[in-house]
Amino acid sequence: MSQLHPIIEVELPSGDTLEVFRRRFQGDRPGPRVAIVAGIRGDAPEGIRVAHTLAEHLEGRGSSLSGTVDIYPCANPLAAHRGARLWPFFDVDLNRLFPGKDDGHPPDRVAHALTQDIQGADHVIELRGARAEFSEAPQAHVRLRDAAAATLAMASNVAVVWCRKAGPAAAGTFAHQFPNTVVLEGGTGNRLTPGVGRDLAHGVLNLLATLNVLDDGDLPFHWAAMQRPVRVTDDQVIRVRSNRGGLFLPTGTVWAEVAAGDLLGTVIDPVTGAIREQILAPAAGRLLAIRELPVVFPGSMVARVVCVSEGSSK
Repeated sequence: MSQLHPIIEVELPSGDTLEVFRRRFQGDRPGPRVAIVAGIRGDAPEGIRVAHTLAEHLEGRGSSLSGTVDIYPCANPLAAHRGARLWPFFDVDLNRLFPGKDDGHPPDRVAHALTQDIQGADHVIELRGARAEFSEAPQAHVRLRDAAAATLAMASNVAVVWCRKAGPAAAGTFAHQFPNTVVLEGGTGNRLTPGVGRDLAHGVLNLLATLNVLDDGDLPFHWAAMQRPVRVTDDQVIRVRSNRGGLFLPTGTVWAEVAAGDLLGTVIDPVTGAIREQILAPAAGRLLAIRELPVVFPGSMVARVVCVSEGSSK
């Protein structure tokens, strides 16, 4: 049986108490400790669903489990209850507050407690969903030059492993606190996408089998069913932006092949219906993400195209 333990209790402005939980699965055999974290942002329910699916699968499997699996099913429950990105009342992004402060406001304290509780884990996996405005192919993000994480992520049943440079805000993100962190995301922002939750859950289970935490015989799929992702870096991912404001009507399909000049969508005037701009693929490749929220302004991102080179899956 798993053990449910609150890692922190904080008092809310309403006087109520908020708890953030860790669910621990302790194997009967020695092995590594794996921490799996979901719900840092409240508009990513896909990650929370995957965490729930994993916990259901691991329950009662201590005899075939090696090491420890810690699942943090929802790090930001207040935002999750509202389907919002930001922590309510304080209107702050929890994924910009790490490693947090033990004497700060409640979001800071939660970030600090989560960081401290995960210290010493051998492997860390963060579960997200897609950005709120987009549909995205299942993907894994790792730090550029983090060879161990990139190699592990190739077993995560996603379409692409993206080795990314650290941006200006990286120091305050959860994934930046721990070496070799693998971030999994995909689907459609702020909703559950058929198939994506299953694929990501299977991907994490396959990672646990790769780490020898879980026996292959306990997997609910055959290893041959796993996707073989392509590995890319930042210079292979092109962000496509609109030049005009209006309503963006997408025509592309996530992870479909595109040629340079293919139509990805059209920006129309919402009042007259006149076409303001046709958005074309800037290069050949695959459509990693497409915008679902139709309202755009000049400079709004409407798609990501990943240029897949020969041998990038190796």
